[in-house]
Amino acid sequence: MRIILFLFVCSTLSAQTVEEKIKARVTFGETPGIVVGIYENGKTQYYSYGVANLESKEPVTSITLFEIGSITKTFTTSMAAMLSLEQKISFDATAQKYLPSKMVLPERNGKAITIEHLATAHSGLPRMPLNFQPKDPMNPYIDYQEAELSYFLSNYELTRDPGSEYEYSNLGMGLLGYIVTRIDEKSYSDALQQMICKPLGMNKTFIGGQRKEKHLASGYADKLAMKAWTWDDQSVLTGAGGIVSNAEDMMKFLVAQLDKTNPLAKAFTLTHQSRANAGGMKIGYGWHIRYENLIWHNGGTGGFRSFAGFDKTKNKAVIILTNSTTGADDLGFHLLNDQLSLKELKQIVAVDESILKTYVGVYEIAPTFSIAVTQSADGLSIQANGQPKLSIYAESESKFYLKVVPAKIEFIRNANDQVEKLILFQNGAQMEGKKIN
Repeated sequence: MRIILFLFVCSTLSAQTVEEKIKARVTFGETPGIVVGIYENGKTQYYSYGVANLESKEPVTSITLFEIGSITKTFTTSMAAMLSLEQKISFDATAQKYLPSKMVLPERNGKAITIEHLATAHSGLPRMPLNFQPKDPMNPYIDYQEAELSYFLSNYELTRDPGSEYEYSNLGMGLLGYIVTRIDEKSYSDALQQMICKPLGMNKTFIGGQRKEKHLASGYADKLAMKAWTWDDQSVLTGAGGIVSNAEDMMKFLVAQLDKTNPLAKAFTLTHQSRANAGGMKIGYGWHIRYENLIWHNGGTGGFRSFAGFDKTKNKAVIILTNSTTGADDLGFHLLNDQLSLKELKQIVAVDESILKTYVGVYEIAPTFSIAVTQSADGLSIQANGQPKLSIYAESESKFYLKVVPAKIEFIRNANDQVEKLILFQNGAQMEGKKIN
């Protein structure tokens, strides 16, 4: 048997059909399954390829359910916009106004965090609370509740003035979702169903772990099956990433962004308007704005990636859902505007299995940190102390990369052509590990 490695090649996808483009994502190992929905010229078309589960081989379709991750944030800001139109909340008001007295938000230089700061990622709050220490890292959000949130906010010192800079924050958006639940004293799940899902007929959209449904995809980090993320009514960061949905429901949500006659149109329009700069782009309430007219958001959880976007000038929308940790944002942008390029994919070539066998062993980077390299029918994998096993992919005979994290590994041979060490390249650093067996 022969093992494969991947080399970068120039993509020719721009000349391919949508079917060919998504098939390539699966064929080249980007994801086990993918579904794309495109709304254009008043019509919706779905395209899917691959499997929802590597064991059962159930095919992905437009009704397959995926975790949509941070696209949830656009639902949170939409509900906040609806409450603002009902004059139950004001984007100009301080967020503290809507919190319990025991939960004290930090201020800086006399400036308080407003609802708009939370909705535009300008609150000054960090990406995650510093006391976020999940009991189960594979299902991280369920046990972060009101007591933990209150303790963190009441003890945190802002490093910048609210409103001064953009910093993407799951904490900030989770806090906004928590505030939404307090306005009408509903759980996030109940608010979502009553305010958005029922009016739009989104019957298969819900909070992860709160409903048993068929056709739920399994998520994968590389080829490792990941736990589904779950959230309950006590989870206070649900508004940052808790929704599960399918392509058909998500397309209802996106088409509603374009439809000025739907009952939620006023609230949705509020979320689309540019409010602030956001790292080379603009940001509305939750939505990012690229090239002035591409309004979008992406999402990711432990085993899923997603993209949602629309162009109001073209009356066009795109949803992409995958069950892997490799994103497809480039495909989403390309489908909205074919002048935007696709990333390079990787072409399969043959490499003899005996070469890979020489890399198998344990490499000691530090007395308490080592990396084990193993071989299977699928190729090489690495596993560091206390971490999951991850596949690695060759870009040359001795250099490999990971898909799930931005890291590379190079195997070094001595004068006798024996593998003596590896070098781990990650976050701009290089770490050597001597082969010890």
